[in-house]
Amino acid sequence: MALPKLQNPLDWTTQLWNIATGKRVDPAQDQWLVGPFGDIGGIADRFVDRLAERENLSVVRNRPGSGLVDGFEDWAPSINPKIESFYTQTTDYDLDAWTQWKPIFGGLGYLVYKLFSQRIQQLNLPQKSLDTARGIKSEIIGLADQHGKTIYRVWFRRLKETNEVVYSGIYTHCHIPSGERCLKVIFPLPQGSATVVMRLNIDSHGNLELLSKGTRYGEPGFYFLVEDRKGTIWKHYLPSFHERIFVYEDEENVLRADHSMSLWKCRAYDLHYKITRKPISQTTR
Repeated sequence: MALPKLQNPLDWTTQLWNIATGKRVDPAQDQWLVGPFGDIGGIADRFVDRLAERENLSVVRNRPGSGLVDGFEDWAPSINPKIESFYTQTTDYDLDAWTQWKPIFGGLGYLVYKLFSQRIQQLNLPQKSLDTARGIKSEIIGLADQHGKTIYRVWFRRLKETNEVVYSGIYTHCHIPSGERCLKVIFPLPQGSATVVMRLNIDSHGNLELLSKGTRYGEPGFYFLVEDRKGTIWKHYLPSFHERIFVYEDEENVLRADHSMSLWKCRAYDLHYKITRKPISQTTR
């Protein structure tokens, strides 16, 4: 085992923990899980240009009508068309958000914010409801190859009030070892990533549930990946951490999403979104 490169002691310590408690990635068996990593230091959107340079890709920022996925025809054909439109044309929508830490976890959330999230500008969950009072700025960044095919889609979000980064995540999909197709979101971190694999469920009303809940490696859930000094990649599965995103159309035909995070089977954090389509004049700029 080779230790990570010299960097901030806090980042180095968490990477060492993931290496010590994790397992080596098998390039032949674990390709479904692997994705782009961040560089040492802050993340924000700087990794986008570096990734584009490494893989000879072009960067397209916030093109009107661009979204997180191409569509759900072969994936979830019974999905509500309004929900599908949001995921396939995300730049054409605005997000209003309300947040809440559960009291028992609020102190832990603030500690993570001060030690890690604020510094590296990644996975930066708003601490108070007023943080999102003016809304969230949402940007879709596409990285395309020489033939114009989009290889990566990045959802980059900032708080309008402070311009502080909430997160930058790469949206794609994967087939887990069972063969099931899942949504995969990669959050680049220094020398690694936090990767969330989510199962899709569609209810009888066409509402979408994304669930990252499993019990062992190879199932939906939360994964840390770290690259050591010799280029070996290590994986660590956290069965104690679960996310659920429920996207639905309410009784007033308003599109909403409820996003909850749980730790050790206890509800830790809630995000509630109101999703509205922008006026045509804004989507065609």
